Amino acid sequence: MERKIEKLISEMTLDEKLGQLTQEVTNVSSIDKLSKLAEQGMLGSCLLTDTPWAGSVTMEGISVSYLNKIQRAAVEKSRLGIPVMYGCDIIHGSKTIFPIPLAQAATWDYDLIRDAASVMSEEASYDSIHWTFAPMLDICCDPRWGRIIETPGEDPLIGQMFAKASVEGIQGKDMSEKGKLAACAKHYIGYGASSGGRDKDGTEWSDYSLRNRALPAFKAAIDENVATVMSAFNEISGQPATSSKYHLTDLLKGELGFDGFVVSDFDAVKRLTCQGVSDNDETSAVLAINAGVDMDMADGLYKNNLKSAVEKGLVSMSVIDEAVRRVLRIKFRMGLFDNPYADENVSPEEYMKKEYLEKAKQVSMHAMVLLQNNGVLPLAKGTKVSVKGPMAEEKPALLGSWHAEGQADDVVSLGEGIQKINGEENTFVHPCTQEDMYCNDDFSNVYIVAVGESEKVTGEGCTISNIELSGRQVDCIRAAKELGKKVVAVIFAGRPLAITSIVPYCDAILWAWHGGTMCGEAAAEIIFGDFNPSGKLPVTIPRSTGQIPICYNHQRNEYVKAWYSTHHRYVSKDSLSTPLFEFGFGLSYSDYQYSNFEYRFNSACQQAEISFDVTNSGDHEGYEIAQCYICDIVASMSRPVKELKAFEKIHLKKGETKKVTLTLSKDDLSFYDGRGNFVFEEGEFRIEIGKSSSNICFETTEYISFES
Repeated sequence: MERKIEKLISEMTLDEKLGQLTQEVTNVSSIDKLSKLAEQGMLGSCLLTDTPWAGSVTMEGISVSYLNKIQRAAVEKSRLGIPVMYGCDIIHGSKTIFPIPLAQAATWDYDLIRDAASVMSEEASYDSIHWTFAPMLDICCDPRWGRIIETPGEDPLIGQMFAKASVEGIQGKDMSEKGKLAACAKHYIGYGASSGGRDKDGTEWSDYSLRNRALPAFKAAIDENVATVMSAFNEISGQPATSSKYHLTDLLKGELGFDGFVVSDFDAVKRLTCQGVSDNDETSAVLAINAGVDMDMADGLYKNNLKSAVEKGLVSMSVIDEAVRRVLRIKFRMGLFDNPYADENVSPEEYMKKEYLEKAKQVSMHAMVLLQNNGVLPLAKGTKVSVKGPMAEEKPALLGSWHAEGQADDVVSLGEGIQKINGEENTFVHPCTQEDMYCNDDFSNVYIVAVGESEKVTGEGCTISNIELSGRQVDCIRAAKELGKKVVAVIFAGRPLAITSIVPYCDAILWAWHGGTMCGEAAAEIIFGDFNPSGKLPVTIPRSTGQIPICYNHQRNEYVKAWYSTHHRYVSKDSLSTPLFEFGFGLSYSDYQYSNFEYRFNSACQQAEISFDVTNSGDHEGYEIAQCYICDIVASMSRPVKELKAFEKIHLKKGETKKVTLTLSKDDLSFYDGRGNFVFEEGEFRIEIGKSSSNICFETTEYISFES
């Protein structure tokens, strides 16, 4: 393969090379233009949209035959026959829509996340898509940011799991196999710390914080052989990521050994002028290519400026060749040279198969988090219930932002899901206005009130200044309680919302997220006990907007020591220093008892081991997620108050006990110091085992050292 790549590079003109480094936007009127570029050997990639929102705007008319026509021009008519690579934002489903990525992270389940990505890739591949701009791996603690929905949340370890599972699902072990795509780890790096939650605003990162918080998920994706990486819009302490040679070349390609290619975000190269490090398009193109951005998305700056830049000596031919080499390498690995065309006769039955919908429902059920339950759930089937609230019959919002080709008509609403499980004769569905809530319908004593937020206030370019639940929705829930009803609140949202105002009026609260095509049916199965909820929060739910930012793994500080108290919400239920619901929190219909804790250091394996028994002492079989946190008590750098370092999701039948052993390696207890070194410092570590970051069942402090 490498010999073939070098031969192609030796035969290419500079114009052809720059064509490989350019991704063109695509619309229904561009077929002639793109076919001509392809025939000239000057088209490397097509973005299957002409807007930055490729995963939220359906491009009607971009058919497989359309794309095959462009491909034939490249493969059969161009001088060197290099195929075109088609990319699109397929984030959490193509036609079968899975829960948003933040919700998938709430499953804490590698296999489910991998399987969701695999289904997503298979459906997308039928549409001649070769490359998806996923997974998004930005660690985020600010729910005001609309793009938090695409992230794995606030924790680096969950981010690592999400990265590896997503890349494996998208690419498989061999991304040239049928139904697999090239993945893209984005946004490299630090985008999730956008100031004030304002999308594309600046970020402030020390190298110490960046390496310990933002980098681990990207490193995990690279270890899983992710094909591509996307540079971020944000600045990193003043230096735009798209022009940072240190981050893109020295760290990513050098230290981490990434051998795929880097693509810019939409217009990110041109944006360098707005960020004040360039005053013209040529300078922007020079900065980006020299920093390590191999492919320019959408703005055309490479093809229009780099030829003159090479002639002026501003960019060396070796830099151009290295970028081309990386792009061609991925095209070969994808099998595009051998199989460039998509099947134009794929049956509609290949989409949204029964097994795909079942998998989507399973992921949605595992993602939902039971936040409160005063004994009302699960409901017995046949119970007379009224399904009310503004989201009772909602469908578009359940798809979430970036829903690709997902259609609202395919979504199962909450009302429909409950009618299917509980029978139409037992279920009264009425979305209702605020005034209607005060009218006792006399149909039932249980109101299931559906509230939340629209998908339109989430995703790219969306920032909200207030994460409180709207007053009208609070009034709906309060009115239901004042009528003497049992109130089950089901919340459909793409981000953490401050729901403090409704907690006193709810007998149960189920956080259902923007859960995809099968969301309503998944919620119904939980409400009526067909599935025991097991989701755990991958991000903190604050009490109010004013608490932001708040995350469990904050730096140690005397003045914030009340955050995430040892006992869940027991310091003070009114305390503004504690979250409403902490990272790792989630209830079950069962009660899980932890016992027989034992710590040992296994010198043969060079790892610390914590073993314990978990017993299901409740009346329902279900899943429990045992969590292990550590604190490096004294270190050369200030370390977080606690960090998640291991977890295990286990299934337990009623009355069953299983032994769990969680291990901590030297790497688990190491960190990046302030000089970029990954170090382990022997000493005392506090180790906690619990049901959440605050609900700790076992704690020990141990002196740990490893053999050199």
